[in-house]
Amino acid sequence: MREKSHRMEKVNSMLKKELSEIISEEIALSKDNFITVSFVDTTADLSEAQVFISALKDEEEILEVLNKQSGHIRYVLGKRIRIKKTPKLLFKKDIFELNISL
Repeated sequence: MREKSHRMEKVNSMLKKELSEIISEEIALSKDNFITVSFVDTTADLSEAQVFISALKDEEEILEVLNKQSGHIRYVLGKRIRIKKTPKLLFKKDIFELNISL
């Protein structure tokens, strides 16, 4: 991953916070699952944002639902934040997944 400017770090942090809220409030997903937005990586021109998520279960299904509803999520995001351009959202599996055994 390339070095990010302070401005882009703030944008990514804001997107992460808002997307977490939108996913928990607006998207019909399993209520007995725990979904986390791990981090967001936005291009400098704000054209695209990769959103890395993790879930306790059914992660592939969750990613499929989120990517299918990315247009709606982007619309809601655009209503909540004030930036020049609302990026296209691409949801991906968190690459730093922890394997914890109980």
